[in-house]
Amino acid sequence: MSRDVIALLPAAPDVPAMLAAMAAAGEELLVLPAAGRAVLQLCDAADPEHVRPLLSIEEPLMVTVPGEVTRLLGAEVGVEVPTPVWWVEARAAATPERAVRLAYRFAGALVRRLGGVVWPPPPAPHPHPRPPI
Repeated sequence: MSRDVIALLPAAPDVPAMLAAMAAAGEELLVLPAAGRAVLQLCDAADPEHVRPLLSIEEPLMVTVPGEVTRLLGAEVGVEVPTPVWWVEARAAATPERAVRLAYRFAGALVRRLGGVVWPPPPAPHPHPRPPI
């Protein structure tokens, strides 16, 4: 099943911010337009005969309705995010597992550059087991 990762931003993401975030997801990925150019796909191009979409990035949307973020994502994130807010959704492919990591790298890069919140929050890293003594 695909997984959505959303960057909720206080300002509109400009072209340099979007390009930097796509590069943060993976500079080796191929960028292709999809869905009438309202969606960009980051694709694995390791095998040129079988280009595989890993991440679909939707056109940024401005949410202006008060309470809409709370209605869609829950009260916890709604309190953190005032409206208006820019909603940038990245949909990771179901497989391979690294697609979800790419989505978080993309959204995280936008938030680091422009401020805001990533939803859902990235999973906590697994602690490395301690070697036996």
